[in-house]
Amino acid sequence: MQVPEAVIKEAGELIKRFGKHFEHLGKYEGQDAFLFLFPDGSNTGFPFVYLYKDGSAISVTGFEALDITAQFDN
Repeated sequence: MQVPEAVIKEAGELIKRFGKHFEHLGKYEGQDAFLFLFPDGSNTGFPFVYLYKDGSAISVTGFEALDITAQFDN
């Protein structure tokens, strides 16, 4: 899935520093969930998840982002 422009805009500062690398996780509570992928070996702490719906995106980090990504682990 192509990363929506609203997600790219919301992740602008991370993209400037690390490049534009995302993984589409799937649907989360009716929204498309995208995980920002940091370069290998980066020590970053919590993941950054972007939730997208109807042309808008929000950034989620901290324990809530861990909860979201855990739902997509196999």
